[in-house]
Amino acid sequence: MTNTEHRYTLGMNLGRADPSATLFDGADVLTHVEEERFIRVKKAYGRFPINAVKYCLSLVPDGLNSIESINLGFDHDMFTLEVPLYFQSEWDSYPTKPEQAGIYEKRRLEEKDPRFIEARMRKEFEAAGILNDYFPPIRHYTHHLCHALSAHLSSPYEDSLGIVVDANSEIDTFSVWTCRSTNLEKIWSKPLPHSLGWVYRSFTLFCGFEPYEGEGKLMGLAPYGRPNPEIAEKIRKIISWSDDPDDFDYEVDATYIYLSDRYPKNQALTNKFVNLFGDPAVKSSEPDQYYKDVAYEIQDAFEQLLLAATRSFLKQTGFRNLTLSGGVHLNCKVNGYIWRECQDLLDDLFVFPMSGDDGIGFGANLAYAVEEISSDRSLYQLENAYLGPSFSNEEIDDAIRNFELRSEFLNEKQYSAVSKSLGLDLDGEQTESALQGAEYEEIAGKARAFLSENAERSKSIIDTTAQALAEGSIIAWFQGRMEAGPRALGSRSILADPRKIENRDRVNAKVKFRETWRPFCPSAIEEDAEKYFANPTQSPFMINTFEVTEEGVATAPAIVHVDQTARPQFVDRKRSPEFHDLIVKFGELSGVSILLNTSMNIKGEPICCTPNDALQFFLASDIDVLVIGDYIIRK
Repeated sequence: MTNTEHRYTLGMNLGRADPSATLFDGADVLTHVEEERFIRVKKAYGRFPINAVKYCLSLVPDGLNSIESINLGFDHDMFTLEVPLYFQSEWDSYPTKPEQAGIYEKRRLEEKDPRFIEARMRKEFEAAGILNDYFPPIRHYTHHLCHALSAHLSSPYEDSLGIVVDANSEIDTFSVWTCRSTNLEKIWSKPLPHSLGWVYRSFTLFCGFEPYEGEGKLMGLAPYGRPNPEIAEKIRKIISWSDDPDDFDYEVDATYIYLSDRYPKNQALTNKFVNLFGDPAVKSSEPDQYYKDVAYEIQDAFEQLLLAATRSFLKQTGFRNLTLSGGVHLNCKVNGYIWRECQDLLDDLFVFPMSGDDGIGFGANLAYAVEEISSDRSLYQLENAYLGPSFSNEEIDDAIRNFELRSEFLNEKQYSAVSKSLGLDLDGEQTESALQGAEYEEIAGKARAFLSENAERSKSIIDTTAQALAEGSIIAWFQGRMEAGPRALGSRSILADPRKIENRDRVNAKVKFRETWRPFCPSAIEEDAEKYFANPTQSPFMINTFEVTEEGVATAPAIVHVDQTARPQFVDRKRSPEFHDLIVKFGELSGVSILLNTSMNIKGEPICCTPNDALQFFLASDIDVLVIGDYIIRK
């Protein structure tokens, strides 16, 4: 290791979904990046985060030699004893446990074995040319501890009650922590097989959505459903809980989820589940009402269960601040419901923005820092989530001048958009054929010429963009450092005027190419939060929901979901000065200090990372204007 006054640590998520890397210097986060952004494959399933690691190492003087410790958010030693013993106990307790479970267990024990982990790292680092004589020591930390630390130490609170809920860790699926300064103590937990994350995933699959990201679609679909006592009764066969504030507990009958014979048409579901609820939905942009009602009832069950748990532990411990993390707490409707229904017990609530396992390396770095570097609470807090790469105007200019149009896109609508952008007079199928044939060079040349001829350098980006938004343009806004986590927070965003409800439909149909019923979120200046949202608390990371006020509904209908709620980002000038100024300027022109804000990507692709990503996206969608650095490109 290189001797230096700095103490660099590298946190990593090596899970099957959302692999990522996080770089700290002592107690300070320098960067956090997801592998998907570099390889342009959504969720980066099964990939090693080598590009994310290389980006982190590019920021330190001597690459891997500068790293004091590699920190992982799983206690991999448990996979050599405790976890195998648990798996064996499942086989003893559940005679219906299917063969597929054994296959999963074998793979999981192999992948999580500490010797395999180190060997895989060495192999990947060597192949990437970043391994020299020195290999940093690897530290393993308990998964839920890392989640709890990431939320508490990123929050503004000295003390908090920490709640972690996810699909699974080593064994825990739900844990509760007392968080005092940098000292965390687990006071309650629920192990496998009582996984709420796996329950919600089963319903996600049942309603026709994909795992890992379809959970958000299920949440968005729920308000279109209606109360259905028959469905609710069936759900209570799977999950049941106590409302006793002094003795909260819950149970999952996991034979419905994974501990019984699998459904032949979808091995991730069980026959028992399908026999109870009927045939799973055929993937559709417009699910039948029955599946909307199922979504409504499972969302309601989660809200009631997690509210009961939260109230119970708040009363038992007396904490007035709540910190939430784990993949289940990406469910912003649950978070909002807890906040609304705990006003008598809570002063404030904070949700970690990278609550899924993409943020687990962040938590592992915190665990190491508290243990080895400093226990001073004042050193820890997450100022913002702008933790990815940024690009200069010179780099943007170079990307425009040397642009190479992709030959392959995900769907025909993108090819049609390319044709429309470049005036090719071809339909989507013809454009696809042309790009993958002899006409590619000609079309690529037209794309390069179009961008070069239409890119204008502006001295008044804020004024020009606000005016275009007020006039109805849909804007792709690419500024500063890329956001960490799943939400666009004004660095890689699609923006639109929220006063016109047709803008919501246009962004869904013409830009995101996704289901028409899915909602969009608002970014509002923090000063006006109470004007547009009922009883808000801090929400810098767009991971909580609030009811929209009458004024909000009347003046910004495009950001209001069917249940009259929204998931806002409250933008303060300290965290995001340029984005704050843009919303203020738009407010001066429109009278509404809110923008419709969604991530700069189409359905099925990751958020844009580089200028090239943004240029590809601009041409392959119906975006009107791209604002990138100090450049404005119009169609």
